[in-house]
Amino acid sequence: MLTSPLCGPRPLSIFSSLNFYTSRGLFQYATIPSRHTFFTFRQLHQHASFVPPTPFQRSPSNRYATNTTATRVVHNPHVNPPASTLPAPLVLPTRTPDQGTFSYYYSLGRAYLTFYKTGLKAIYSNFQNSRKITAALPQGTTVSQAVSQGLLTRSDFQVVRRNRHDIARIPIFALVFCIFGEFTPLVVIFVSGVVPRTCRIPKQVVGAREKAERRRSESFRSGLVTSPPPSASSPAKAAVVPGKGYDNEIAELGREEILHIGRSLGLFSTWWDKLGLGPPVGLVKGRAKKRLEYLDQDDFLIRKNGGVEAMEMEEVRFALEERGLDVLGKNDVQLRGLLRSWLRELGRGPVTRLLLMRPSIWAKEK
Repeated sequence: MLTSPLCGPRPLSIFSSLNFYTSRGLFQYATIPSRHTFFTFRQLHQHASFVPPTPFQRSPSNRYATNTTATRVVHNPHVNPPASTLPAPLVLPTRTPDQGTFSYYYSLGRAYLTFYKTGLKAIYSNFQNSRKITAALPQGTTVSQAVSQGLLTRSDFQVVRRNRHDIARIPIFALVFCIFGEFTPLVVIFVSGVVPRTCRIPKQVVGAREKAERRRSESFRSGLVTSPPPSASSPAKAAVVPGKGYDNEIAELGREEILHIGRSLGLFSTWWDKLGLGPPVGLVKGRAKKRLEYLDQDDFLIRKNGGVEAMEMEEVRFALEERGLDVLGKNDVQLRGLLRSWLRELGRGPVTRLLLMRPSIWAKEK
């Protein structure tokens, strides 16, 4: 439970506090920066050089990478969730030759604070949409059951899931913001895990991808020995029944295979590796099971609601990241082809097979 720093000990819920701060313009708190603030914003400006379109306007091209091939996609509201579930565009001011240092860094600070304000408003909007979606389900029906029964689109499913992810990070992020004020961007850029997805600046998004792909590459290079690929007689994964259990598939994997899947999907902290200790295998197995069940549902809904071609590019990248697949350095055509390959290969055996091999090996295994 939070308290208002402006109104004393009055208790505030997560979203009542959000309304309190936004309604009073606290997120534009950057009154008169000190000389130290100038240095801070100079550092901060190095972490983003992104000037996209207006807030919540989707862009058909890559928002964060430069190696792209333009692809025009008509928005499909069934497979693509609202733009409010993604980070809002960060519009930074351009310094003119006659603009003073004070004026420029003051406007730069306000741009970052406006970005966070927009991101927090998006969380509240997603929270309201998520409540409407779940309230419309038959009484006693879970989200997983609703997917299996065809009651939700992928858009609805992702709104509910991403809302849960962001809501869980609101308390810590709000505390950091109340403490550091205009210094918040400089602090949270190094701890992306505590930042709601809608409040991550472009540098955080790219940095998280680079870190994840580097960790995944190191895990593959460590000499991972996988179990033999399933034979043609092995039961194929059902493509029409989402949310099946994965206990048997996970139980058949060895310790190193489980840890590789955990690293590839980002299921445990890098500190376990830095300390030379492996996380509890039981913990990783439980998280892997939940992730695979989620991916099973998402795969089902992608097929059902228009397929890969109907997905906007940022959704394609997001889907590939969740499946432990690299996205940096690939153009739009390659990214769509990679996600199509994932969906196609699911019918050839257990999904764990795809997580234990590089995509270049998938087609070679018959």
